[in-house]
Amino acid sequence: MGLSYAVFIPPFAEYAEPKRLVELARLAEERGWDGFYLWDHVLAGSHMEVADSFVMAAAIAQATDRVRLGMLVTPLARRRAWVFARQTATLDQLSSGRLVVGVGLGLDTRGELSSFSGEVLDPLKRAAVLDESLEVLLRLWSGQAVEYEGETMAVHSDAFVPAPVQQPLPVWVAARWPYKRPLARAARYQGCFPLLDEGGSTVHGLPETDKVAAVRSELLRNGAPSGIDIACRGECGSVPAAELGSRMAELEEAGMTWWLESFTPGQPPVEVEAVVAAGPPR
Repeated sequence: MGLSYAVFIPPFAEYAEPKRLVELARLAEERGWDGFYLWDHVLAGSHMEVADSFVMAAAIAQATDRVRLGMLVTPLARRRAWVFARQTATLDQLSSGRLVVGVGLGLDTRGELSSFSGEVLDPLKRAAVLDESLEVLLRLWSGQAVEYEGETMAVHSDAFVPAPVQQPLPVWVAARWPYKRPLARAARYQGCFPLLDEGGSTVHGLPETDKVAAVRSELLRNGAPSGIDIACRGECGSVPAAELGSRMAELEEAGMTWWLESFTPGQPPVEVEAVVAAGPPR
């Protein structure tokens, strides 16, 4: 299949304006990008404007025909699994089977959890909610009635219909390197979104090839299929053009299947649009 290329956008600041973000998605599809993915946050800090990613994904699904789309990533502990199941099934129907579901633990960066009552602050408890939410999602997406009793939630429901177009609906699980438990979780699903930058929210340049290879090795060790997606983020602008092709080929050989061209929150739209208009660095 070869390496796929996507635009990875924080829907903040100027791109919190819905029509502008939709036009950027149209441009990305026109210029040959394979995917258009959004950050999923409720706060961005410094009074920065923020758009709702699910609303924007629906608008992008209507405005495009080919690109894959989704949120990278949604902290499932912040959402009720059954509501999320309805939203994602509807988005997959609306996009004619182009949705990728990105999930993770989430962090309390900018007070996204601690600013609000009822959120799960303990990361181990969030992990338990994440695991049970994923189990519930798989059952609800199946289109069958669900009977589930877990430690953090219970579901006794008739079948959710319509089911997603895609069976299975692709799930990419965020995993911060070098922690092994998130990689073991990701190995059970269709993809992994490895966070290789040791705590930062933005990656400049390309990831280290040996880290990508180590992520793939750990996923396979935990039973992942050989074709599992590994989606890495970064930006190509700081890499000399003469080196870019060989560097991307090395990352693909190491196991990367998706390249996510990433942008900084509040980055001037003229810079973002120039990169998107130039097309993917094939």
